[in-house]
Amino acid sequence: MNVYYTDDIRSIDADYCAQTGTSEEELIARAARAFTSAFLRDFVPSVEEALVIAGPGNNGADARGVAGLLRQRGWKVYLHDLTDGRTPEQHDKEWKTVLKTLDSRVPVIDGLLGSGLSRPITGTFRQMITDINTLPNPVYAVDIPSGLPGQENIPPDAVIVCAQKTYTFQFPKLNFFFEDNYKYVGEWEVLDIGMGNGDYSRIKTPFRTVDASFIDAIYTTKRNPFAHKNTFGHALLIAGSKGKMGAALLSAAACMRTGAGLLTAHIPARGEVPFHTSLPEAMLSLDNHGDCVTHLPGTIATGGVSYRAVGAGPGLGTDRATAAMLGELLDMYVSRADRPALVLDADALNIIASAPGYLSKIPVGTVLTPHPKEFDRLACAAGMPAAGSGYDRAMQAVEFSRRFGVVLLLKGHFSLICTPDGPHWFNTTGNPGMATAGSGDVLTGIILGLLTQGYPPEQAAIAGAYIHGQAGDRAAEKTHAFMISGDIIASMVPMEL
Repeated sequence: MNVYYTDDIRSIDADYCAQTGTSEEELIARAARAFTSAFLRDFVPSVEEALVIAGPGNNGADARGVAGLLRQRGWKVYLHDLTDGRTPEQHDKEWKTVLKTLDSRVPVIDGLLGSGLSRPITGTFRQMITDINTLPNPVYAVDIPSGLPGQENIPPDAVIVCAQKTYTFQFPKLNFFFEDNYKYVGEWEVLDIGMGNGDYSRIKTPFRTVDASFIDAIYTTKRNPFAHKNTFGHALLIAGSKGKMGAALLSAAACMRTGAGLLTAHIPARGEVPFHTSLPEAMLSLDNHGDCVTHLPGTIATGGVSYRAVGAGPGLGTDRATAAMLGELLDMYVSRADRPALVLDADALNIIASAPGYLSKIPVGTVLTPHPKEFDRLACAAGMPAAGSGYDRAMQAVEFSRRFGVVLLLKGHFSLICTPDGPHWFNTTGNPGMATAGSGDVLTGIILGLLTQGYPPEQAAIAGAYIHGQAGDRAAEKTHAFMISGDIIASMVPMEL
């Protein structure tokens, strides 16, 4: 699914109408029908009544259409229409009466303002939004909560409707994907109004969402019956430190579960027994330090083993000797032509952010998998200002990917996979139960396993995020919020794409 900028959506509407001969009125009618159908599907009424608020523009027209359709279904609908010709004073007086008499069980349908805001909200509109947010009633937004920009930052003095659910039409708005806007958007759903097959090739798409059909096109579980373990590559995982061997184990297990043919884990020496006990399928390279990794394994330093991919970071710690080891790894990538694919996570990213000169050594094509705070440290090291919002951080991630030539997977509810030349991808799988220790280590292992099998960095990051979230969704069916990261690995089989 494409994610367009607000102005582009208006251009797409015009293109669709021109290509198909569809009138704007018909599009509005489709939107009203789609909204009403979804609303009646989701809302379980204790009273068949609704307050519908309609303002100027297409959102208001959509809301008026919804009011009419609900009345046809036998609902008692009060339509507060700010375009009915009355004065602001008359509207204010009637609105105050509505607030006094409204039953708390009655849903409020917000069609006051659309995404094309160009000036601050004042007067009657501002007061109504403020009042809506004081009501105990459930609120459903038509296309976008009133006051929320489709993209860009929210002005400091903004007032925005806080919706329980938002039904948007044909394409999601960019601002729906960011955590700080959840309190306004609530749950959201894209409703099909028949525009999906139009030719919008003149409109460039900076963002897209990942779905099963895209994964089907790039990921396969079918294997040549004559394949052997070397066919699917040898991975090297540099991970673990005292107290954090679990991170290394989770990442290693996920790598092998994803299908890597061979895995060598380079870990602190004291991790040998628990590692072999928990994951006998992995080979070990033991550092000469017992509690942290201080040297590169000889197999990669000398080129003695042909690794197809390397992962570093899970549970690694930030000891000074560990930081020096990571610098050696990055220097090796600068000096050698036969460079394996690389994924960096967790403490590897923290070391890079705090070590002058390391950032510029990250090889082009490397996959980075930071959570927001880790990314903020990287962005600061790159000279970027502090991100004031999810939108800011996403735009910085896009710029960081372009500037350094890396694939950057910014983790979150809708993880954003940024590529140097675009487009950039929002992942759509996953759930809050995955907010548990080690979940990110599992993701790193999945991506390492895909890189080891020969998937290009962009595909490995996109498919990795999707598979990780899909396994988490499957685990949640059994565990709900009682999930641990091992459940995600266990739920990767069978893979249903």
